[in-house]
Amino acid sequence: MQTSRGLQSSPHFTPNPLHEQPAESEFRGRVSVVVWAVVAATAASLFIRLPGTLEISLQALGSPISLEISDTFVMAGFLALLAASGTESAIRAHPRFRSIGFSLGATWSYWALPAALSVLAVILIPQLPSRITQVGGLLLQGMLVAVTLFALFSTVDPGTPGFRRGRLVLNVLAYTSAFALFLLVYQTHTRSLLSGSLVATVATLLAVELLRSTTESNERVLSHAVVVGLVLGESTWALNYWPLPGLTGGLLLLLIFYLIVGLAQHILQNHLTRRVLVEFAFFALFALILIAVVGPGF
Repeated sequence: MQTSRGLQSSPHFTPNPLHEQPAESEFRGRVSVVVWAVVAATAASLFIRLPGTLEISLQALGSPISLEISDTFVMAGFLALLAASGTESAIRAHPRFRSIGFSLGATWSYWALPAALSVLAVILIPQLPSRITQVGGLLLQGMLVAVTLFALFSTVDPGTPGFRRGRLVLNVLAYTSAFALFLLVYQTHTRSLLSGSLVATVATLLAVELLRSTTESNERVLSHAVVVGLVLGESTWALNYWPLPGLTGGLLLLLIFYLIVGLAQHILQNHLTRRVLVEFAFFALFALILIAVVGPGF
């Protein structure tokens, strides 16, 4: 159902075959540096321990709430920033961005997926049962970051032959990351103010990646991604009143995320029709029946 149609190539950028090979060679070198830096930082997070855990207490909506700043929280933030800056450096090797000069407004939409994958690695790898499996997790992380960067590079210019393949890879990684992060957040059963805010943030970031190729206007991408995030945050708030297991809650949030992102894509492409709405409604009904059958506690 959900498609990602390529945009027409920017009128301000005409690919030059003479520049493609040096740009790709420089890009591969930057990817290597980024992958090693991210994997090394993740490996270091397995051993680094802060001297103490910082806890912040405050009043929210008339009731007390505590925020715990743990080692994982700090390292997740650091890895997200490292992955984002590394992605910025790698994407800048593309000829399209060489031609327009330095502008964060043109490249910030590429940061979300590498940052999400790095945050996932910081959370999941320490939970693996042995050092051998943790090493395997680090190798998998490096591979996924590299694949993501190459896919991002191939989707900078919609006119390149590898655009559709790269877009498919990014979609699969984005939805998989969304489900994993929704599951991790929802199964903690923390207060709605916290879990809803986290889910809204994650949904907004990943929606930016999924909507990035539907229009050249980053402002429109951001505005629609924020709407997606708000809907997911409100949905988490509502689901918290329903005692569901983590898996079922994660599946429901993924379904809502998929539907809202799909509608946003059609809106941005001016393809939203009654037929599309009917198709989404039938898909939603089928998915709900499937979740009711396989999801525990539904």
